[in-house]
Amino acid sequence: MENFKEKLFSIIDKFGARYFTAKQLYGILQTKSTAERRAVVDALKELECDCRVVYDKRNNRYRRAAEGEFGVAEFVANARGFGFLVRDEGEDLFVAASRTHGAFHRDRVLFRKLNGVRDEAEVVKVLERGMVNVVGTYELHDRVGFVLPDERRFVSDVYVPPKKNMGAKNGQKVVVRVTRFPDDNRLNPEGEIAEILGFPNEKNVDVMSVAASFGLSQSFPEDVRRVASSVRQNVSPAEIVGRRDLRAERIFTIDGEDAKDLDDAVSVSRNDDGNFVLGVHIADVSHYVLPDSPLDKEAFCRGTSVYLPQTVFPMLPRELSNGICSLYEGVDRLTLSCQMTIDGKGKVLDYDIFPSVIKSRHRMTYTAVQAILDGDSALRNEYADIVDDLLEMQSLARILQDKRNRRGNIEFDSKEVTFVHNEQGEVVDIRLAESDFAHQLIEEFMIVANETVAEYAQGCGYPFVYRVHAKPDEDKLNVLFALLRGLGFNVRRTQEIHNSVLQDALLKAKQTPFFNLVNDVMLRTMQKAKYSDVNIGHFGLASRCYCHFTSPIRRYPDLLVHRVVKAALRGELTAKTLDDCERSCHEGARQSTIREKLADEAERRADDVKKCAYAARLVGQEFDALVSGVTERGIYAELANTVEGFVSAEQLGWGFKYDPERFCLYNDVKRFALGDKVTVRIVSVNKQACKVDFQLVDPIAKN
Repeated sequence: MENFKEKLFSIIDKFGARYFTAKQLYGILQTKSTAERRAVVDALKELECDCRVVYDKRNNRYRRAAEGEFGVAEFVANARGFGFLVRDEGEDLFVAASRTHGAFHRDRVLFRKLNGVRDEAEVVKVLERGMVNVVGTYELHDRVGFVLPDERRFVSDVYVPPKKNMGAKNGQKVVVRVTRFPDDNRLNPEGEIAEILGFPNEKNVDVMSVAASFGLSQSFPEDVRRVASSVRQNVSPAEIVGRRDLRAERIFTIDGEDAKDLDDAVSVSRNDDGNFVLGVHIADVSHYVLPDSPLDKEAFCRGTSVYLPQTVFPMLPRELSNGICSLYEGVDRLTLSCQMTIDGKGKVLDYDIFPSVIKSRHRMTYTAVQAILDGDSALRNEYADIVDDLLEMQSLARILQDKRNRRGNIEFDSKEVTFVHNEQGEVVDIRLAESDFAHQLIEEFMIVANETVAEYAQGCGYPFVYRVHAKPDEDKLNVLFALLRGLGFNVRRTQEIHNSVLQDALLKAKQTPFFNLVNDVMLRTMQKAKYSDVNIGHFGLASRCYCHFTSPIRRYPDLLVHRVVKAALRGELTAKTLDDCERSCHEGARQSTIREKLADEAERRADDVKKCAYAARLVGQEFDALVSGVTERGIYAELANTVEGFVSAEQLGWGFKYDPERFCLYNDVKRFALGDKVTVRIVSVNKQACKVDFQLVDPIAKN
C-alpha cells in the first residue's frame, strides 16, 4: 500500500498546483474494478492525513499541498471562542471561532494557512490534547453535574455523569479528567472527577488548584522513586577517582534562607599577576541522572522545577534535589567546575573546565553576605576565614558588572514579591523581594561561567544547548521609538538595532518621571529568551554566546550541557555519538522551552491568585497606585506591592480617546498614561476570574 501511495503522489506531483478529480486519477491509472478505485480513494485519504494533498469540498477536487501551507502549533484559545496558533518558529496565526474544528486551549494541532491572508489559519485536526485534566468548580444543576473550568480559555464546562463525580460536593474545587472531547468546542466535553481538592477557602487549595491545572505534581512515578531511593547519599572513594580534589579549598555556597537545592558554590583568589581566579563549582547531577534512565525521562518531561508560593514542584526527586546533589556544608559533593582567570577589566584570560569534588566551608545566605559586605563586625568575626574572599568577590563582581554595562547589557526593573502567610495559610502581606549586591554578585559569577562554557562548546563545534535571545521585533521597536520621540527623548536609531541604544534610552528614562512607562514598554518590546541548539547570541545580556550551566538540579538544559561538556572532556564525542548528541540537544532545547513557558505561566497564575486573595481583604480601602496598562476599555493600576486592578473607561469619565503610540487615554482636560500616579479604591475581587476592580478616588465628572 505504501508503494502505491508514493506512486500515486508522483502522479499528483505532475499536476503541480492545479486541481484534479479522483476520476482523472482512475483514468491515468487505468483502474478497472471497484477494489482498485477504493485503493485510490484510500491512498488519497492517507495523503490528506500526511498533509501532502488538499481536498476542496466546494468543488470535490484535490490538489497538491503547497510548501509551508500546513504546520504544527499550539492552539491558544480566547474565552470568546477564537484563538491563536503559537508556532515554534514564525509569527502567531489567528484562528476564527468557526475554524477551530474541535480544538481546545493548549491542544497541539495541525493547521492550514488560509489563502490570500498572511496571518490566518484553520485547524485541520487535533494531534494531542493539551488539557486532559481540567481544574474547576463542581456545580450541581437539577442533579446534573458540571465542572466550571478555572481556565476561562477552556471555553466549555465539562459534563460529569452522576456515577463519575467521586461524591464531590457543590462548590468544591476538583480535577476532572476529560474522557470525551466533542468535534465542536462550543459543545460540552464529558469527564469524570479524578481528584477533589477541597473548598476554595480551605488552606492551600488555591495554590494546589493552580498546580493541578498545569499538570504539576510533587510525587513521582514508581519506577522513578525506586531508582531515586537506591542512590547513595554519600560520595564513595571510587567516585572521586579521576576528579580534581578541591576539598581543601575555600569554597562555599550563597543562597536564600529557604533554599534547599544548593547547586552552585564559588571560590576566589588572586594569582601572581594580580588577576582574579574565580571558581564556579556546580553540582554534577549528570553523574546520578543517566541518559534514558527513569530519572532522566521524568526530568525531560518536567523540564524545570516550578516554584509556587510555599510550594515547590521539583524536577528531580528529593533524594537528589535536596540530597546527594545539593552542595551542603561540610560534606563531600561531586561537581563540575569552571575555573576562570579574569583581569582587572573583566576579561576572561584563561579557563579550565573539569570534574571535581568539593566540601563546602559554609552555607551562606544573601542576607549574611550583604551584612558582611556592609561591615557587620559580629558576622565578620563568625566567618573570619572567608571575609577577605567575600571582599575580593565584591570587587570582581563590580568589574564584571561594569564590563557588561559597557557592552550594552539591558537591566530592567523587575518586581518579584514574597507572600507573608498566617497559620491558616492566608496572605497577610505582600513584600517586594530585595535585590542587594549579594544577589548581584552571584548573578555576575553565574553569567560569566555560563558564557565561558558556551564559548568553549561553540569553539569546539559540539552539539549544544544555548540560551538565546533574539533581537526585538521591528514593529514593536517602531512603537517604542514613537513613544520615546513623543516623550522628548533624543535616542539614536540605528538601522541594525544594538543593545546599547535601548540601554541608553533606559538610563535616560531613569532621570525622568517616565521611567516606569519606558521600562514597561521596552520590556514588552523584547522577545522571550529560549533554548536552542543553534546559537544566535543573547540580545538582552549583550552576549554573543550564552548557555545555562549553573542549575542542573532544577533545569534540564543545564543537565544536557553538563553531559556534552563531560563527554567532550573524556573524548567521547566521536562520529558515532554525535548524531545522538545532536538529537538530544535539539529535542531537549525544544522541550525545555515549552516547559519553561508553562512554569512561568503557572508561577504568574499562582501569584495572581494570592494577590487576589490578599486584595479581597482590603475591599473599600484606598491606595496610591501607578497606571500600569492602558487600553481602549480603561486603565490598569498597580499598587506598590504589585497588586493590579482595572478601572473601566466608563468609570473614568466622558469622551476619552485611546492613543496607542503614547499608551494613554485622553480627553480635553485629562490624560491617563503608563506611569501616572493615581489614587484608587478596591471595589471588588473576582477570585474565580482572578480579577480585581478599582475605582478612581477622584474620577473625572461626566457631562
